[in-house]
Amino acid sequence: MKKHKENPEKPVFDAEGYQVNLRDLNGEPLPKPEGLRFGPFTHGGARPGAGRKSAGRKPVLLRLSPEVLASLRARAKAEKKTLSDVAEERLASA
Repeated sequence: MKKHKENPEKPVFDAEGYQVNLRDLNGEPLPKPEGLRFGPFTHGGARPGAGRKSAGRKPVLLRLSPEVLASLRARAKAEKKTLSDVAEERLASA
């Protein structure tokens, strides 16, 4: 474990709120800005073709009464199907 300074220097901030007298972080000196190279990120982010493949279904928001919703959920649980599958079956037969 690194030793901390006895009397640490009080932070000084500029008008924008940035600390201007920061020389080290946890006892390790900060790198000199002239020696740093910045470039675009090459890792991470979205990739073409990544993610789940579309099932061909579209999301829909429905407002149902509590009784109808309970009926749909009970049937889905009894038949071991998803709520969407049971609702689609009932709407297709109507």
